[in-house]
Amino acid sequence: MSNTRSSSEPNRILAYSLRHPVIVSFVLYILAWIIKYFDTFVLRLDELLGEAILTKSLGFVLVVVYVWVCGRKLRDIGFHSRDLGKVLLTAFVGFGALYAIAFGTQLLLLRSSGEDARFVLTAVDPRTGMSGGLLFGTWLLVANLVNSAMEDGLFRGVMIRQLMVRFTGWGAIILQAVLFSLWHISWPLRRLLDGQVTLGEAAFEASGLLLATLISGVVYGYFYYKTDNLWGVFVGHTINNGIFNVLFIQTSIGLQAGTEFGPFLGFFLGGYVLLIPIIALVTDRLKTPEVKPWGEFNAEENMSLPLLGLGS
Repeated sequence: MSNTRSSSEPNRILAYSLRHPVIVSFVLYILAWIIKYFDTFVLRLDELLGEAILTKSLGFVLVVVYVWVCGRKLRDIGFHSRDLGKVLLTAFVGFGALYAIAFGTQLLLLRSSGEDARFVLTAVDPRTGMSGGLLFGTWLLVANLVNSAMEDGLFRGVMIRQLMVRFTGWGAIILQAVLFSLWHISWPLRRLLDGQVTLGEAAFEASGLLLATLISGVVYGYFYYKTDNLWGVFVGHTINNGIFNVLFIQTSIGLQAGTEFGPFLGFFLGGYVLLIPIIALVTDRLKTPEVKPWGEFNAEENMSLPLLGLGS
């Protein structure tokens, strides 16, 4: 008698995730936070390597393992090639134009005020202040690729699909965006605990970070929802993180990131909000499919759902 599991046997993890999608989403979130806690507050690898690479790599492993134990593949959460050209073109043009306008306007405003401002390309990790040449810049890019794969795989690919079992599309998008914004609170918290900033300064930094990541989380989530493809979100997210690692504005007071200038934050957040109707218009024209709730996989790929009483 074979001990090999029959291909038609129901997947219990998948079945549980369909019955309790909110619980499973929060469990995955907590597991990711445990990894991040040890990486950020205990090991502090970013101070040595310039990046919290443990959080990003093990976080992505968490996503891969979870999808695997559910009997699915990464393509089931959006890492597939369907409509790839349309999605990538939308991402490059949309997010690329946003940053070109935001940075370009900031530079013009500084120059019009009499400031000798110019763009500078250099590799710097804004969180730790570590800097370097081409090798360090390449390392930051690689780390950003892993980070985008991890965060988009978890918050968009897994959470939105699972949360849609219980909530509307917008409800799922907003909830994952809230969790995504809270995910970034560790950085001002660590600066506070290390005595680098006062409580007021940490609160101010945290509020700006929470607002920015909440809005970007909504936009990333909506882009994924309207395309059922994670590669576009992955590109937009990587452009965002990469730019803040390599593109800076040099003024008389030194090298500064665009976000250190007040007007830039307004352009940045306003531009992200405007991306929502643009994404809606473009994806409707391109007729890209919308994300379906977790469990509604392609019929030819899904063998277990009818046995669970969850299929059509």
